[in-house]
Amino acid sequence: MRRLGFAAALAVGLGVGASAARAAETSPQKMLDIKPTQQSGVDYETPADQAAIDACKVETVTDAQNRPIGYALRDGQGKLLRRFVITNGGKFLTQWSYYQDGFEVYRESDLDGDRRLDECRWMNSGGTRIATVQDNKIVGWKRLSAEEASKVAVQAIAAGDAVLVESLVATPKELTAAGLPAAVVAKVAATPEQRAEQVAALAKALGKLAWNRFDGAMPHAIPADPAAGVAKDLVLYENAMIFTSAPAAAGAPAAKLSMLQVAEMIQLGDVWKFVELPRAVDPEKPVVAAATGIRSSLYETAAGSGGGARDEGMEKALRALAEFDKANVAVLTSGEKRSIAQYHLKRVALLKAVADAARDPEEKLGYEKQAVDSMVLAYQTGEWSKGREAIEAIVKVPGKLASYAAYRLIGGEFVMRNEEPTGNFVANQKKWMTDLEGFLKQFPKSDEASEVWLQLASSNEFNAEEDKAREDYAKLVADFPETPAGKKAAGALRRLDLEGKPLAVKGAGVDGATIDTSALQGKTLLVVFWASWGGQSVRRELPDLIKIAEKNRDKGFQVVGVCLDNEKADFEKFQKEHNLPWPQIFEPNGIDGRLAVDYGIISLPTMFLVDAQGKVVNRNLRSASEVERQLEKTLAAKPAAVAVGVK
Repeated sequence: MRRLGFAAALAVGLGVGASAARAAETSPQKMLDIKPTQQSGVDYETPADQAAIDACKVETVTDAQNRPIGYALRDGQGKLLRRFVITNGGKFLTQWSYYQDGFEVYRESDLDGDRRLDECRWMNSGGTRIATVQDNKIVGWKRLSAEEASKVAVQAIAAGDAVLVESLVATPKELTAAGLPAAVVAKVAATPEQRAEQVAALAKALGKLAWNRFDGAMPHAIPADPAAGVAKDLVLYENAMIFTSAPAAAGAPAAKLSMLQVAEMIQLGDVWKFVELPRAVDPEKPVVAAATGIRSSLYETAAGSGGGARDEGMEKALRALAEFDKANVAVLTSGEKRSIAQYHLKRVALLKAVADAARDPEEKLGYEKQAVDSMVLAYQTGEWSKGREAIEAIVKVPGKLASYAAYRLIGGEFVMRNEEPTGNFVANQKKWMTDLEGFLKQFPKSDEASEVWLQLASSNEFNAEEDKAREDYAKLVADFPETPAGKKAAGALRRLDLEGKPLAVKGAGVDGATIDTSALQGKTLLVVFWASWGGQSVRRELPDLIKIAEKNRDKGFQVVGVCLDNEKADFEKFQKEHNLPWPQIFEPNGIDGRLAVDYGIISLPTMFLVDAQGKVVNRNLRSASEVERQLEKTLAAKPAAVAVGVK
């Protein structure tokens, strides 16, 4: 393996007694010569000419004990280009990172120290996917979005790489583990014996491909249904499209757009895979929706030998809804309230037709709820005079739809009151909370009740009615402990009782490495929960926190961020603008993620100040000025033995 062999040569001499001078033992060109094993789909920065290469500098990377662990390459402006390091305390490099615009976009790792690659991952502008590697070939995936799966498929087909294609197709074992009954798996699972032939045919049909985009309506869920043999919820794309194009030669007309039709993709944990390979279609001819697949096979299995293979009524109703939505995209952005109201009212009829065609009760209820949503949105425009009357008529009919309609009506009218030119937000909020309390009396055990309790509790806490908030949180935990709202409430109670107690926050950093605040004991610590969508309060406070952190760095003060953005790209954009200098924990699901739930985070920024002994001294800091005042007191009270020598 030349790749690791050369990298290992770079690591010679990184043992005891090595110094920063070791960087002189290699050169920019030698580091640039080390290429990723996965050349296709890796877009990273490389100096274009010799002058730019000559301006690059190699640095020795050191660990927390100032021991050399590898090399970094920077361009003439100081931007990182490469970083090759030891991550396991051994003698050989185990991690190779490649950068674009100063951000790491691709990484290859030897996870077990056997001098063979085990994993490659794309980050930041490079994407989110993580692949498993054997013998320098991708053989599986730990994380792969549907869009990225479509891109990798095009690259694999263009290269004729049957092994890579195979890693993108769901196996019978995976489909069974996903919850599909054996009869359906036998019907829909692809056969790998013909894969090479299929890949060759696709490549021939489409020529020299370049991935353009992935187009699919929103993925849909088939709920678990033991009666039909479906053991778990299934999440699928059906009849999505992959658009590809061949690069045109200079001066030639643009290449004709080509398309691949994806009959089905299925979500398997964090990985999306094709149920069967996509097929080439002629963009100048109408695309015919695939009539076979998991859903139709499930209907066929449930209906038995006498049943039909397709639910034609459901397909017709869904097609009418999709065509209507596609034809009226511009209406929603027009700003014309009458047109928007008419759009939603027409959509109500189409959604009711889908609900009437649905066989599964939960699926039927889901479309009925969507119809209520459209009714409320039409009412909110102020252009449907009978809106309230129509929604209240649904509330009067006992059942799950009644409580949902009542809850959505309360929210819709709150929005309408706040949009009035003379509206008073404080008075409107009070009326909204009174309406929510009335809802809980009418629908105490409804599906929406737990969320209503959480809204009341968080509003009381935000309004400094902490005792009322505690009562609401406790009621929620007692009555709805397993709901997302109940778990959030338990976290809020934990947060409210933090002062004087130890705090250790642990999670994955932006680069995937673990960040654990317990390793910072001896420092005064500020934990900041924030997100780029947190509004002006976040954008106003974080720059001031940077100044406070710099001012008190030599006094043993450290900040750790917990970013609650849903997408890493949002964090990266914010980071590029503001250059936050502290470590950032970043985990999936944002405000509904693990740490936000564990501490019941309800507003941003939320900040905890922890003393050098690891105990919380304030769990309710909302501004940089509050942090600075509390920090001065905490540092002044810090034992001298702890304060001295902290860097």
